[in-house]
Amino acid sequence: MSWFVLCVKAQQEKKVADVLRKMNVEVYCPMIQETKVWSDRKKVVETPLFKSYVFVKLEEKYRGIVFGAPGVIRYLFYLGKPAVVRDEEIWNIKKWIADDGKDLDKLSQLIPGSEIVVQNGLLKDHKGVVYWINKNNVAFLLKEMGVVAQVKLRDVV
Repeated sequence: MSWFVLCVKAQQEKKVADVLRKMNVEVYCPMIQETKVWSDRKKVVETPLFKSYVFVKLEEKYRGIVFGAPGVIRYLFYLGKPAVVRDEEIWNIKKWIADDGKDLDKLSQLIPGSEIVVQNGLLKDHKGVVYWINKNNVAFLLKEMGVVAQVKLRDVV
């Protein structure tokens, strides 16, 4: 059995996953917690990590069964064949989501002037001092080079 990627209607990921589970199909729809801010309130909501995509694990000959669920559009294709996701990749997504709560604690400690070490990307293992932070990026001063670099926030924690 292989993991396939289903393209589903926008904002229907959770509903499609529930219907497919009721049809006894192994489904994975990774969800993350996001804080939505309105003018009068804040709310933590659960949103899909991959918008308009759901993973299903089934045998090749039973791929057509998923079209019985409302909201399913098609399979994602790569090089003319349905895209197959390895078990290790699904496991890595699950592990990343499980560790996400730990990252939030580290993010709350990031303030201008604090020291950081880049964990991923081209600047991996470089140390610096936080210059500024926004929703997605961190700018920091690389002491050894004397320049300000900008990296994705997820690469820092």
